[in-house]
Amino acid sequence: MNTEEIIIKKFHPDPFYFLSFYFSGFVIIVLGFVLILFFSWLIFASLLTAGLLIFILAKVSRRAETFYLLDGGIAREYRLFSTSREFAEYEKIQNIKINQSFVENIFDIGNLKFDTAGGDKTEVNFRGVKNPYEIESTVREKMK
Repeated sequence: MNTEEIIIKKFHPDPFYFLSFYFSGFVIIVLGFVLILFFSWLIFASLLTAGLLIFILAKVSRRAETFYLLDGGIAREYRLFSTSREFAEYEKIQNIKINQSFVENIFDIGNLKFDTAGGDKTEVNFRGVKNPYEIESTVREKMK
């Protein structure tokens, strides 16, 4: 991140976006508790480990992705073992798309895709964003 850039807003994907991972981890853990009644501790320990691992991976993956609304543009950064960063200046943004499934619409979570001039694909993608229309409004204000 450029130290000269002024950060207007910094945020991560909403935890609800990773609900399927959290739910599957929970189901595996519960299954481990149920199976301990009928089978050995080894099965319980392996299922508990698998469930906890899914929880941890979802949390780490969510926290590794960061979205920025900056003074000069928007950025998406992913830092886990390596770093990738996508940046688009407000002046170059041509189109903003918001996608929400039925469930995401209920919880006001969505994906924002920002297309820029000269590109034939989405340049920056914010996924699992809380209040996507608010983010879109802020970006459109900065584009003026």
